[in-house]
Amino acid sequence: MKRVAIIIASSAISIFMILSCSEEGFVGKKTNNKLPEVWLSSGPVEGDTTSYKVHFYWGGWDPDGEIDHFEFVIVDGNPFGFKEADTTGHDKWHCTTSYDSVINVSADRYVADTTFGKRKYSYYDRTHTFFIRAVDRFGACSVPAYRSFTAWTIAPYVDINKPQRGNTVDQVLNVVVTFGWEGRDPIDGTFNVQEPESVRYLYTPIIDTTGAYNYAFNIVKDLNENPMRYEDLWSKWVYYRAPNDSGRETTLGDDEVLELNKSYIFAVQAKDEAGAVTSIFDYGSNVRRFITSINHPTLKISEPYLGTHIFVGLTMKPVLFKFASGVPLNFSWQGDASSYAGAISGYSYGWDVGDLGNPDDWIVYRNPYVKTAPEKRFYSGVHTFFVEAVDNSGMATIGQIEITIVPLSMNRNLLWIDDYYSTDFTQKLWATPTETQHDQFWLSLCSKAADFEPEQDVYDCDEHNLRMPDITLISRYKNIIWTYSSDKDVTVWPDMIKFTPESMVEQGTKISLNLLSIFINKGGHLLTLGDSRGTSGLVAAVPVSIAFPMNLKCEMTGNRQGCDVDTSGVNSMPYRDYCVSVIDKVSGVFRRDEGMPRRYMKLDVMKYAYLDRNDTINKMTMGMPDRLLLSEDVTKTGRFYDPNSSWGPGGLDLVEVYDPEYWMDAAYINSQSCFHPMYRMKTRSTLSPIDDAAAAIWVTKYDDVVPDGISGVNVAAPSAHFGFPLWYFKKSTVDSIIDVIFDKWGILKE
Repeated sequence: MKRVAIIIASSAISIFMILSCSEEGFVGKKTNNKLPEVWLSSGPVEGDTTSYKVHFYWGGWDPDGEIDHFEFVIVDGNPFGFKEADTTGHDKWHCTTSYDSVINVSADRYVADTTFGKRKYSYYDRTHTFFIRAVDRFGACSVPAYRSFTAWTIAPYVDINKPQRGNTVDQVLNVVVTFGWEGRDPIDGTFNVQEPESVRYLYTPIIDTTGAYNYAFNIVKDLNENPMRYEDLWSKWVYYRAPNDSGRETTLGDDEVLELNKSYIFAVQAKDEAGAVTSIFDYGSNVRRFITSINHPTLKISEPYLGTHIFVGLTMKPVLFKFASGVPLNFSWQGDASSYAGAISGYSYGWDVGDLGNPDDWIVYRNPYVKTAPEKRFYSGVHTFFVEAVDNSGMATIGQIEITIVPLSMNRNLLWIDDYYSTDFTQKLWATPTETQHDQFWLSLCSKAADFEPEQDVYDCDEHNLRMPDITLISRYKNIIWTYSSDKDVTVWPDMIKFTPESMVEQGTKISLNLLSIFINKGGHLLTLGDSRGTSGLVAAVPVSIAFPMNLKCEMTGNRQGCDVDTSGVNSMPYRDYCVSVIDKVSGVFRRDEGMPRRYMKLDVMKYAYLDRNDTINKMTMGMPDRLLLSEDVTKTGRFYDPNSSWGPGGLDLVEVYDPEYWMDAAYINSQSCFHPMYRMKTRSTLSPIDDAAAAIWVTKYDDVVPDGISGVNVAAPSAHFGFPLWYFKKSTVDSIIDVIFDKWGILKE
C-alpha cells in the first residue's frame, strides 16, 4: 500500500489504544458486547474528484456503552481495487478521539498537460478510499464506513532565475556555474500557489541516444519524451527550504569538472506534498542550455568626482584624468559575475601597484568584503589606482584609473567664461542680447574686480570651438563667472556639469570631469547663471529628458520611482555642491502627476525678484538690493517682455527655480540644510505654484575653505547661482549685487 500523510485537525492528542480491533479486516470478533456504529457525516461525494487536502467528518454511537475512539485508514484505489491486506493489522489504522480530520493524500499519477496563458501545466491524480470505524471501551470495532474519491493536483513548476537568460541558444557561462531557481506549486488552481516540497536537478553534456556528444541533438525534447532515460542523472531530492539555500541554488564545477567549450543542459524538477512532479521541461523556464567558456567578471569603480567606470578582463588600459591637487578621492567598487553564473570570491586594491602578481604590492589582497578605499589626497605627480576582482573560477578583471595631479595656483583674481552665444543682429525686440551687448554688460561687471584684464581673463567658448576650459586654465583662478546659453548646440555648460548615474554606465562610457565641482571644493568661488529655458541651467546635469518639477536625488534616470532604482544623483553638482533638491521651470515640459497643478507660462513668468530676508546668509550680508526689476529697455511698450503685451510672455520666462514649496510638500521632500535662497521670484499671477520660489541661491557647501593660492589674498566665502540671466534687469541693481559678491570674494576694486 502507498503510505500517505495524515493530519488530525483536533485539539485532542492522537493515541494508540492497548485494546485493539480484530486483525481480520473489516469485521471484529463476535462477542456478547454489541458492536458500535459509525457513519460519515461529511466529505467528498462518493466517486467525486477533489483536492488532495480532504476534510472528513464522522460520527458514531455504542448501543450498550460508549465510543472510546475512532480508527481510520486510507488506501489507494476504490473498494474493489485494493487488497484486503491494506486494511489488516493494527499498524495500518490511525487512532483519534476527534470527529474530523484533514487528510493529505497523494496525487502522483500523471494524467495530461494543459496550457493556461503562456505556461503549460501537468495534471496528476490518484483514486483513494477512506475507511473509518468506531471502537468501544472493550475494543470492539464497528463495521467501517467508507468513501471513495479521486484526488487531483497540478504539478509544481520551476523557473531558473540565476543567471539571467541569454539571447542565444547556448548561453556562454563559466566552468564554475551557480544556478538559482524559484519553484511554485499550484494547489487547486493556477493562481493559488505555494512553495514546492522538494527539488532535484540534473546536468549533462549534450549526449544523444547512442551516448555520443552531439551538439545538434534535441536533448530537451528527448527528456520530455523519454524521462526514464535520464533518471540516473538526477540529484537526490532536497527540501526546498533546506539550509544555506541548497534547495534553491547549486554550483556546478566546484566539485565537478565542466569541460571547456562543451555544451551542457541544466534542468530542475520540483515535487509537491501530494507527490506530483514537474514533468514538462522547457528552455523558457526550468532548463538552460549553456556552453562553458573563459569569462571575466565585470568591475565597476566609482568615485564621486570621477564618476563610475566599468572594466572587463585584463586589457590594462587605464582611464585617464587630470585632477586638482589636494582634493579628496574616495573610491568604491563592485564586481559582478552573475552574467555567466559565476560569483566574486575576492577583491584587491592598491595605489601605484608595481607587481600585480605580488600580494605584498597591494594594500588589500583578494578580500571578498573590502569594497572601499580610505580617502586619499595627492598634491603632485601621476598616480594610478588599481582594483582587481576575482571570480570563483579564478578569472580576474583589473581596472585602472590614472590621475595626473595639477596644482591649483589660484594666482589670478577672476576668470569670466563666456558661454553665451549670440550675434550682432539688429536689436529691436530686446528678447535676447546681441553679442556686443552681452559682452559689454559682463565686461563692465568683471572690471569691478581688481587686476581683471579682458585679454587674458576671458575664455570665450565659441572662439575655442566649444571646447571646455582645461583644468590648467581653471587652476590659475580664485574666482570664476560662467554665463551660459539655453541652446545645447552652442554652449559647453551641459558637457561640464553633466552627471552619469551609476545605473546608466556601460563599458566604455566616457565620463566628463566636472572641473567646477572640484574648483569650489578647493575653496574657489563661482558665479553661474544664464538663459535657463528647457534643459539649460542646473538641470543640464541630468542626462535624460525629464518633466518638471524633478527630484535630483531620485529621478536622474528619468524614472519617477527612481529612489528604488538609482539614488546616485546625490553626487551630481546641483545636489551635492549647490544643495538643490528639486528643480522646476517657467518654460519646460511639465509632469502630469495626480495633484500636480496645471502650469501656464503666462501665469508663471517672473515680474521681479525680491531678496529673501529670512535666510541667514542674507541677514549677514549688507548692500544687496531688495528688488531686482526688469530694465526699461526690455519692458518698453511693444518689446518682447512688455508686461502689457498680448502676444509676448508678459514677464521673464528664462527662469529656473529651486526647491519650490508646492512640490516639496507634495512629494514629502525636505530641503538640505545647506540650501540658502538669495532671491525669490514674484510671478505674474499669485495663482502660480512657483510664486515666491527661490530663483537665485547662495552656494555655501565649501564657504569655509580657504584656497591654497601661491600669491594674492585668498578668502573663504560663499559662491552664488542665478536661475536667470542678469542682463535683463536694471543695471544699477545688478551692479550692487556684483559689488557685494566681489567684496565677499575679496576682489572688489577699491
